[in-house]
Amino acid sequence: MVRSQKLILLALVVGLASVYVMVDSRLVTGADAYADADEAIENFHDVFNQVAMSYFKEMDVAELSDAAIQGMLEELDPNTQYYDQRGKDELQEKMRGKFGGLGISISKKYGPVPVVMSVFDLTPADTAGLRVGDRIVKIEGDSTHGDDLEDVVGLLRGHPGTGVTITIERPGMADPFNQQIVRDRIRIPSVGLGREIEPGIGIVSMSGALNSHFTEETADELARALRDLDAESLDGLIVDLRSNPGGLLSQAIAVADHFLPPNQRVVSTRGREGNQNETYRTRRPALAGNVPLIILVNGSSASASEIVAGAVQDSDRGLIIGMDTFGKGSVQTVRQIGSNKALKLTTAVYYTPSGRSIHRSAERGRRGGRLMYYLTDAARVPIYQAVAIISQAEDHDNAVNELMQRYSLSTEEAEKLIQTDLDTFVGMGRRDDENQPKGSDPKEAYKTVGGRTVYGGGGITPDVEIEHHRHKRIVVEYIRNYLFFDFAVDYLTHRSVPESVEVFRVSDSIVDDFKTFISDTTRTHGYEYKAIPEFRVLDLKKAFGDSVELSEKTEAALEAVAAAAQEQREDEFNEAREDMRRLIEENIAAAAWGERARQLVRLRYDPQFEEALRILRDGTLYQRKLALADDSDK
Repeated sequence: MVRSQKLILLALVVGLASVYVMVDSRLVTGADAYADADEAIENFHDVFNQVAMSYFKEMDVAELSDAAIQGMLEELDPNTQYYDQRGKDELQEKMRGKFGGLGISISKKYGPVPVVMSVFDLTPADTAGLRVGDRIVKIEGDSTHGDDLEDVVGLLRGHPGTGVTITIERPGMADPFNQQIVRDRIRIPSVGLGREIEPGIGIVSMSGALNSHFTEETADELARALRDLDAESLDGLIVDLRSNPGGLLSQAIAVADHFLPPNQRVVSTRGREGNQNETYRTRRPALAGNVPLIILVNGSSASASEIVAGAVQDSDRGLIIGMDTFGKGSVQTVRQIGSNKALKLTTAVYYTPSGRSIHRSAERGRRGGRLMYYLTDAARVPIYQAVAIISQAEDHDNAVNELMQRYSLSTEEAEKLIQTDLDTFVGMGRRDDENQPKGSDPKEAYKTVGGRTVYGGGGITPDVEIEHHRHKRIVVEYIRNYLFFDFAVDYLTHRSVPESVEVFRVSDSIVDDFKTFISDTTRTHGYEYKAIPEFRVLDLKKAFGDSVELSEKTEAALEAVAAAAQEQREDEFNEAREDMRRLIEENIAAAAWGERARQLVRLRYDPQFEEALRILRDGTLYQRKLALADDSDK
């Protein structure tokens, strides 16, 4: 009886709250938009009450409520999400760019225990001497064998000032050892690299490759970097926003402040509520308002990154170089729900200064509702899109970056998703996602301040399109199996490197050492690359079966095909040799000097960066490109 009274009281409270929301909404949007709301809410009350009180087994009413909310949100766009207390805290950490922890990224890349993939500079892990390649086999004496990655991350994170003891297995050391580390406030910088890359030309990297995104401190970090560079005295400045997933709208506007003159439109937003219809302008003198400017973007540059790129492009302030951006033209508002939960709700669509929406519409996978995969309480993704992203990714890093920016995942969550068995996803269907925001028609033309033509829909189209280097199949296979990473760890276990990454280069002999390393399957965890013809030979042998006695002629033919296939594997390696040299150099640099060093090495062989340098070295060429960046000039 008491339970029934509580449930009736709960339903009454929900009803009163719903009526309040309905009336409040009518004050903003008009009553006609909610003509059916009363009946819908009453139906919900009835169903909820019947299930809670009369279902054959007792149900947790909080879980029922959460499930009902999730079902409702599945009809909306993927960026609208409901968070419990843990998820809300994680979301706040991402927006602040800070958390209590050790300062490492980890992955369960091919085994049952997590491996340290990177160590952030000047963090407790760095001070304690943790190294890339260390295997964390125990935390506080408890084995990590087989634990979920997010559970391990949860154990390593904690309040600053508290300690944690981890047990490490390190390549080159015979026995595991314990290491106590005191947690600290870890801040992931938005500006991962700021330096004069050659006399007169500077670069500020806010690339997602360095885990950069737009947090509460992004604009201040950028200001410090521009002052350190004395940006206005430069002959040119490159801002790398590739793979940056975005973040806070306020920070996108503040970043644009540093490049555009005062009182210039950056972005406008439009939503159903009056307070969502805003035009945002620059507010202060720019720190880099006159230096020739190039923004680098790619298909994983999203949200706030696209706002900055769109504002620069539409105002003819600088050139955009790279590939079409992601196309996330919607705005999310985080609202408190109850005492400990939150709703991240798509409340508006944004428009660049020329008036275009760059939102890229997409289909989603469904079966009577969007089929979701729950990585954690806070991290959930639509399965169809996730499978499509992973299967279409050029390499492992691109897949991780795309998943992180599209679904606001951490590195660990994206890694876990990539490693999920496909049989988990059995039983999927499709339906158009009609409730997503829609972008401008891609064929609809808009004009910049200087009269150049730009287009809506499908992201920001660069002024100068330069395709990113694509790896050959053999290289992709080696990346996905972490062979460059493993070789770098092994290399540093047995050899020394120079003091500075600037003078480090990978020689032909090091590439030969890599070839020897990957030929030993005990070092590659049993993996061995096979050329396509080698699979054909295996298929033929399976077709004949063990019970069929082959003629000498057939045996000889199969051996000849196998020999030819092995020669092709050799040819594929040689054709990709220079690509492998670059990746070996990247991975050794990252393991020896950190992720900034990896970024510097990547820039050495980066066609988009090289094109930016070529244009900035020639002031006349820059001005001509800026004035004539139309279809004939891309």
